[in-house]
Amino acid sequence: MKRIAILALGLLYWNVLAAQSKSKTVSAKEKQWKLAVKATTRRMDDALVKQDLNTFVKTTYPKVVENTEGGAEKIVEGLKKQLASMEAQDNKIVRAWTGDPTNFVDTAGELQCTIPQYMKIQLSNGMLTTQTTLMGFSPDQGKTWYFIDATDKPLDAWRKMFPNISSKLVLKPAPQPKFVPNAHK
Repeated sequence: MKRIAILALGLLYWNVLAAQSKSKTVSAKEKQWKLAVKATTRRMDDALVKQDLNTFVKTTYPKVVENTEGGAEKIVEGLKKQLASMEAQDNKIVRAWTGDPTNFVDTAGELQCTIPQYMKIQLSNGMLTTQTTLMGFSPDQGKTWYFIDATDKPLDAWRKMFPNISSKLVLKPAPQPKFVPNAHK
């Protein structure tokens, strides 16, 4: 009887060690994915602020580009018009950055996640800080990442457009932008 108890205890201990080891492996993968996402979003955000729109569009989810009549060129043209319109009103994106990605999901070999994105926009009368949510997609298990700004539609609407998007992603509603007026002297 003692042998059975010792054997059972040994197996239990072995399973606990194996589970901890597996947990560390998953954490290491997620850490690697987060680093890759952050590196790509940093490039994307810098390109947006510098108005390097060709680089910016290279980080756009390819299915969005494919489904846009005129493709990447049309997207770049639209972004140029939006930025020119902002500048005509004395508004300019001065900083963009992202938070940590969350909610990694493996859907049919494609990794997906969500990432909070923040922007500071200089207005003629102050500074506006916004927060949106990006959906991230990696077709190669975390090496390369592409993004969609998901703020303007609920997840169900995105899934109608792109059925491969996981229902497990969480799109939080965007908080109200924060405005800080210019200090008048």
